[in-house]
Amino acid sequence: MWGILRNIPFALLGILTVVLWLRSAKNDKPLRLMWLAITLSFLFYIPVVLFAQTMPMIGMLMLPKTCMYVWMIVMIKKAGK
Repeated sequence: MWGILRNIPFALLGILTVVLWLRSAKNDKPLRLMWLAITLSFLFYIPVVLFAQTMPMIGMLMLPKTCMYVWMIVMIKKAGK
């Protein structure tokens, strides 16, 4: 239960971040898919928070979550050029 409660502020901040990136996607072409990378990152993380105690293999979803972080870094580097 504590795992869920401590992630509620994190999830709310994530939703706000996705909304802000989605709103700026029209104006910022190099970063237009940042909202998608953030959303996928959260979608991979939620099952880990909810089910890792009962199904440890679900922790493998942290790998694609990390790939989303790499994708974000690549987008930022391309935007800086």
